[in-house]
Amino acid sequence: MDTMEKKATRESYGEALVELAEKRKDLVVLDADLAAATKTGTFKKAYPDRFFDAGIAEEHAVTFGSGLSAGGMLPVFAVYSTFLQRCTDQLIHDGALQRRKLVIAVDRAGFVGEDGETHQGLFDVALLQSMPNTTVYSPATYCEMSKALYNAFYKDNNLVVIRYPRGRMPENNAYSELCSSDYEVIGNENAKIAIVTYGRLFFNAVRAVEIADKDVKIIKLNRIKPLPAEAIESAVGCSDVFFFEEGMRSGGVGEKFGCELLLRGFGGRYRLTAVEDEFVPHASVESLIDRYNMSAEKMAQMIKEAAI
Repeated sequence: MDTMEKKATRESYGEALVELAEKRKDLVVLDADLAAATKTGTFKKAYPDRFFDAGIAEEHAVTFGSGLSAGGMLPVFAVYSTFLQRCTDQLIHDGALQRRKLVIAVDRAGFVGEDGETHQGLFDVALLQSMPNTTVYSPATYCEMSKALYNAFYKDNNLVVIRYPRGRMPENNAYSELCSSDYEVIGNENAKIAIVTYGRLFFNAVRAVEIADKDVKIIKLNRIKPLPAEAIESAVGCSDVFFFEEGMRSGGVGEKFGCELLLRGFGGRYRLTAVEDEFVPHASVESLIDRYNMSAEKMAQMIKEAAI
């Protein structure tokens, strides 16, 4: 088993790429004039001949990456979620349709806050959910980030997307070394109340269970496309399922998860909390998470009301 698979503990996305590049001589990295922000500058410094900056031309970067893939290379393109929207045609026709092995690292996924209304990373999941030949990861820890990269390089085929938020995960968190591959169940697996979520909202879910002080399990998704069948099965027998998603409700993972539950005969209550049909304004990430009922306190309140 490869060292990366056994213990992937790199705390920097750029450092993880550098480590993988030592073994994958075909690995090349693309960026769109944001190497310092996306942390690909670390890779650029280590392997300048294997780094390509496409400038502010994200569409070209995807097509260029697909061409490199066709030529036998393993391209990784780092891009903000908001700028990935420009690449819809290229992702479909040059990437997924051609079954190219192309890795897209989506930075600034979810609420971005102070970068402004135009930079909220809320649309990439709904876009990618409908795209065939595509795998999407949304890791919650640095360890899971490295695990997702390992899977993208050595296990998954075709287009692979790894999305992660701006900022850092909570320090000194008991789950910082969590390194699940596809999903994880935290707590009593037989609990009748479940929180389902992914990405950084997982940490809010953990705190919410502590506040509510109820028998609640957390189903944490790491791979959000395709959804792990076992994760869905673990929620079928619940009386109450709460899905929290830092993205658009329409076309998101929460809608897909709820549909899959119904197809399996789920008879409980399902509540989906996500961003409704609106653009999210400029504000701090913390205030937005609370405003859209995704804070630990708001999650706990919902759980307590369900238990009455």
